[in-house]
Amino acid sequence: MRSPTLLYILLYFNLRSTISSPSKQHNYDILIYDASSGGITAAVSSGLAGHKTALLCSSYPACFDIGGRRIGGLSTNGLGQTDIGITFPYIGGLALEFYQRNRAHYGNVTTNSGAVHSSCRLPNSHCNVTFNLEPHVARQIFHDLLTESNVDIYYNSNILSIQKSNKRILSITTSTNDTFSSKYFIDASYEGDLLAMSNSSYSVGREAQSKYQETLAGKRMTATSHQFRLNINPFDDNGDPLPFTTLPDPTIKVGDADSKVQSYNFRLCVTKNKSNMVPFPKPKQYNASKFLLLQRYLIACSNDVTSSCQLGFPSCNTALVPNDKYDLNNCGPFSTDFIGGSWNYPNANYQERKNIWHSHYEYQAGLLYYISHEPLVPLLYRQEMSLWGLCADEFQDNTIAPHWPPSLYVRAARRLIGDHIFTQNTPQEQKKNGSIGNLSIGIGGYNFDSHNAERMACHNKSMCDNESPSNGTGSKLSYTWNEGDIENAPGLYQIPLWVMFPKEKEVLNLLVIAAPSASHIGMSTLRMEPQFMMIGHAAGTVASLAITSQLKQGIQHVDVNELNVLLLEQGMILEF
Repeated sequence: MRSPTLLYILLYFNLRSTISSPSKQHNYDILIYDASSGGITAAVSSGLAGHKTALLCSSYPACFDIGGRRIGGLSTNGLGQTDIGITFPYIGGLALEFYQRNRAHYGNVTTNSGAVHSSCRLPNSHCNVTFNLEPHVARQIFHDLLTESNVDIYYNSNILSIQKSNKRILSITTSTNDTFSSKYFIDASYEGDLLAMSNSSYSVGREAQSKYQETLAGKRMTATSHQFRLNINPFDDNGDPLPFTTLPDPTIKVGDADSKVQSYNFRLCVTKNKSNMVPFPKPKQYNASKFLLLQRYLIACSNDVTSSCQLGFPSCNTALVPNDKYDLNNCGPFSTDFIGGSWNYPNANYQERKNIWHSHYEYQAGLLYYISHEPLVPLLYRQEMSLWGLCADEFQDNTIAPHWPPSLYVRAARRLIGDHIFTQNTPQEQKKNGSIGNLSIGIGGYNFDSHNAERMACHNKSMCDNESPSNGTGSKLSYTWNEGDIENAPGLYQIPLWVMFPKEKEVLNLLVIAAPSASHIGMSTLRMEPQFMMIGHAAGTVASLAITSQLKQGIQHVDVNELNVLLLEQGMILEF
């Protein structure tokens, strides 16, 4: 289906949203900071409970006029293949309703591919849910849910300052010079900006293996997926590392902690349908020489008789979504993931984040244009790439980069440090000890999934503290090595209520959704959109219960028995 015209979109959402005036004071029962998918379910949950609720849309540029005022986080910004893994039978509450409405949108349309029926990926007659998303359809569903629950939406709303007293947040002031007072605050930003502003403890980067006794923690060197499996020289003629590579820090060994953050990208909505296709754009700062490492890799792969290269363009991780569209994700050692480009993002100020957004756009658009047009790219790859383009009916109102999703995929940024931490060991501890009972707010089970954090230029294997690539060309040759990829299955687990709670000694009226209390490894399984929606649903219900029960203590003391009853009544699935 085609999305509405740009004029209709702008008029429609101007009428459906609350536009604040300068220096205005707003008073709410519950305030949610950022309109991510989890932020929306939190707002809907509290709104349906009858509480006056505000949802502040803050992500750049998605929540701003230039980006199209797009709510929904990654669920409306190109992440079309929802990360469900083995958890799809356990998605409940408002998350389930969202995917049910997505199925209902397509009416009697059904797919013919049996491969997608078992997990309800595409519309079919056997499922009352559809997990794969067209961006404009997901956006409309979220707006419908918010309208039905009487939630006020505010755009252009970066947080600038906070007023706090006696460990309680009293109000926040935003970039529109508006001040919002509320009884309870919920941080639904991927960045954890409100929790940081409130002086809640948080972490960035990777803990050492010894910190929480996590075998997957710290610097990682053994991954073979998304990896250079041939010796590709990462140095130029002067012996300097090529663009998009770094020399390894000799002081950080395998398993050590560091401040590096897994790579980000844009999840593009692409198609081969010529009637709905826009060619990949040439970015303003395009420089073909930046992609010399990629050129060497592609040429080596085109001559490789062992077929050891991980290729496939535009990506071997391209998943079908309704109406001949695909979700283009990263795949292989040099792909849409901008490895190393994310390191400074979590604690960056807003201008610095804008610059990082644009550097990711220049990288990813440049990559796709390079493979499509550069004469030195083997013809086979150029021909394959030329079959693809952006979807003409998506992201029409992104004036910075038309048809390109305005939200960067911030896979992890800040992480709350609460009184309890969700780690690699939490799922196994649950298996050993049994159900966590009324502390459960939902079910998880997606992989510990962390993308590469660093692409290293290695003079030899001792320099990079690992074995050289698998073709056995020896230890003295220079080669390129990606570090950080993790894809390990934890099995099903219950999501504990306490992942939302700051330390009681720090803040008493704040809940956190998309930057939960978790280690780097723990976050790598919690960070999926359905889980964020379920955590958000629970957060809205927790805040509502605190108000209706006139809770005098901190939010950490909400009655878990009453909460359990409410969540079950609201359709949440809390046990396996």
